[in-house]
Amino acid sequence: MVVKIDARKPIYSEPAQCQDCYKCIRECPVKAIRVSNNQASIVPDLCIVCGHCASVCPSGAKRVRDDVSILRNLLAQRAPVIVSLAPSFASEFAGVLVGSLIHAIKELGFHAVSETALGAQEVSARVAMDVDASVRGRLFLSSACPVAVELIGKYLPEHAHQITQVLSPLLSHCRLLKKHYGQDAKIVFFGPCIAKKLEAEAHPELLSAALTFEDLRGLFADIGIDPRECVGSSNDVFEPCQAAEGALYPIEGGMLDATRVHSRSQDVRFMSLSGIVEIDKALRGSDLRDLDRSVFLELLACEGGCVNGPKASARSAVLSRLSVLDFAHFADAEYPRSPEIEVADSPSIAAVETPSFDDDAIAATLRSVGKHSESDELNCGGCGYHSCRELAAAILSGKAEISMCVSYMRDLAHKKANAILRTVPYATVLVGEALDIIECNGEFVRLGGEDIVQLAEAAPDLAGVRVSAVVPFIDLFEQVLRTGEDIIRKYIRIDETVLSVTIFTLEPHRVVGAIMIDVTNTELRREQIVEKAQLVIQNMLHNVQDIAFRLGKSSAESEIILDSIIDGFSPTHYERTKDDGS
Repeated sequence: MVVKIDARKPIYSEPAQCQDCYKCIRECPVKAIRVSNNQASIVPDLCIVCGHCASVCPSGAKRVRDDVSILRNLLAQRAPVIVSLAPSFASEFAGVLVGSLIHAIKELGFHAVSETALGAQEVSARVAMDVDASVRGRLFLSSACPVAVELIGKYLPEHAHQITQVLSPLLSHCRLLKKHYGQDAKIVFFGPCIAKKLEAEAHPELLSAALTFEDLRGLFADIGIDPRECVGSSNDVFEPCQAAEGALYPIEGGMLDATRVHSRSQDVRFMSLSGIVEIDKALRGSDLRDLDRSVFLELLACEGGCVNGPKASARSAVLSRLSVLDFAHFADAEYPRSPEIEVADSPSIAAVETPSFDDDAIAATLRSVGKHSESDELNCGGCGYHSCRELAAAILSGKAEISMCVSYMRDLAHKKANAILRTVPYATVLVGEALDIIECNGEFVRLGGEDIVQLAEAAPDLAGVRVSAVVPFIDLFEQVLRTGEDIIRKYIRIDETVLSVTIFTLEPHRVVGAIMIDVTNTELRREQIVEKAQLVIQNMLHNVQDIAFRLGKSSAESEIILDSIIDGFSPTHYERTKDDGS
């Protein structure tokens, strides 16, 4: 059975679903989004696979690649498929007995289930050795979180050499499982992290597929398994053994606790940073070369740790942390412990080359979106960028479009609307739900007479003025606002003026528009035509009546003559005259 591998990146865009909201840009900590033709797509070379965009996209346009087909292909082969289960399972499946969960996973066709935390322990032991052996004043950055590693490699390359030169806990676990089950064994990861798919792509010889807890729940549902109802046996245990301190890794500070138990140095400070923004703020532009002692920084892209990963079920941060702490038992373990396998590694990530633009180019671009002075730069964030200048740089680099500036597009629409209002030869007005004028043109102002014309000089467009101050038929505006049903070409007479009035809805029950056409001359001509037509009709009726009278009189005389003729030729008359001898 051959399965075509999905060539898409771990997170990708479905352009047809994009709703032009720019929420993904606002949420992306590295702005790895390009907008073209009003469609937002992910730029893979800039993306750090944190998953924020997929989590917040309201229309589902940002999606996580589905690798379940890869898993099904692996399960159809003869080689044993082993699950590397992220330690945050303790929070994800809180309340489910470990034996029951392992039994349910095996029912899917897996050979065995192991804790990724075993790999974490290998990493902690090796990192403790490196830290203890280091010279005083060195900075160590953890390599456990693939998103944090991507962030530093791409956007903070000046700190890339400070990342610990060891495999991640997952890849370390894969190497451990390969040693235990043989090189032919296939390893599949389940956890809350999307970025683990990058590790599967970079090291296919170790990790065959990286899936999420969401995928695991879907697989359970496909065959009708509820882990809570499964009954585990004595064989349903983690293999080759249960983890100890490595079970703490999914919570903030967990790696630090797991590493401290192996370290014997008194000159090392352990610190934790969680959240991409926090990591960036702590490291960007910082000169950390002259430290008085060595510092080890645990870096976690997800605030609070992996228990809050993009594919973790939403739970209370306190309850998630407690679930992990309650499961982790290692009081009886002996420390320090030497690494069982070699986990050394030298990750290499190409730094992102951020283009720079001079002030003239930025200023010219700002003018293209109506920003002619510093006071015009609202920095409202509607485009998704933090400032107008950041948007200008994105436009210059081809990642953004002029139409993304909300204030510019609003002003442009307003100007177009005003131009239309000014040039329309008919009285036009926009009225709000309070029956106050929002905007109007000069033709409408003139309907109100000289007083209103003077008022318009003080209040441009009569904004805020009651519409009844200009036209008396306020009830029609109330009707359309209340019912939402338009009034089309209703003729209304105001003194000597006749208006054809159309009132229509712009925003249901909030804003209506009206167009009023002076049809006075047309109506006068129509009235004259009607009067003449009525006169003609009256004359015609008089003639018809006269003709009918004359026809009626003539008919009576003719009837007498015809009756006498008929009577003269009738048989009875003939017989009667014959008898008389006529």
